[in-house]
Amino acid sequence: MENCDIQTLHQLCYQLEFQIHLRINSFKRLWTEKDGQYLLLELVFCLLTPQSNAYLCWEKALELFNSGKLYNGTIEEISTIIHPVRFKNNKAKFIKQAVHVFGDSSLNKFLQGNDIYSIRDKLVKSVSGLGYKEASHFLRNIGIGLELAILDRHILRCLKDFHVINTIPDTLTPQRYKDIEYAMQEFCENINIPISHVDFIFWYLKKKSLFK
Repeated sequence: MENCDIQTLHQLCYQLEFQIHLRINSFKRLWTEKDGQYLLLELVFCLLTPQSNAYLCWEKALELFNSGKLYNGTIEEISTIIHPVRFKNNKAKFIKQAVHVFGDSSLNKFLQGNDIYSIRDKLVKSVSGLGYKEASHFLRNIGIGLELAILDRHILRCLKDFHVINTIPDTLTPQRYKDIEYAMQEFCENINIPISHVDFIFWYLKKKSLFK
């Protein structure tokens, strides 16, 4: 990451503060309103994201939702709608399974609790296709996991550039994920920028925009 240092992060935090707060408040509002359908929509979005473009994934998640196929579509129909998202057949199966588990709005109840880390562990164990990155992304996007790290390859590269980690691991075991997350949390505390803001700033450095 060229020409980026702690001072740049603070400058971007100031520059983007209003946009970031708008986004975070929209996440929190989603949880406060506790509409099970929209929580499930966010879960589907996060199931689509591995190795795929986030904008495309959100477009396809909305298409599934608005067409009604999210709830009554076959795996084949879901796969067709989410094309050209990568691994569409596997992801269609994961979506169908998630709807089977949570389609009756039980997702609200499932997510209750005071320990966000335990909730994340439970999500990863209960939802096929949902790893720690995707579970963290989902919990952040519904406003209850703002302290979690969303460790995609771009974030990992940024953490390496800032010497938070020495190398980018080829794979992330649950324990390795948690170790890097803790290191990122410490880094954010040391530079006095919330981890939720740093995630958006790192995204902005890559895309020059803010998204989900």
